[in-house]
Amino acid sequence: YMDVSPKQVVSAATACIPFLENDDSNRALMGANMQRQAVPLLVPESPIVGTGMEHVSAKDSGAAVICKHEGIVERV
Repeated sequence: YMDVSPKQVVSAATACIPFLENDDSNRALMGANMQRQAVPLLVPESPIVGTGMEHVSAKDSGAAVICKHEGIVERV
């Protein structure tokens, strides 16, 4: 049995923890619980380190507006 992506083994919140495969299991569990309880920032900043799974979380939240075509968004 082989997963399509190694990130499918863990939840979306856990997949957003950087360097998860190198973390101790207790720290990874604590990080996953913290991710679940996180609240959005009022003034968001781009992260210094990312996992590549942030776009999945943003898309699945339903709060992000995604354009079907490339170009400039003139109205929403």
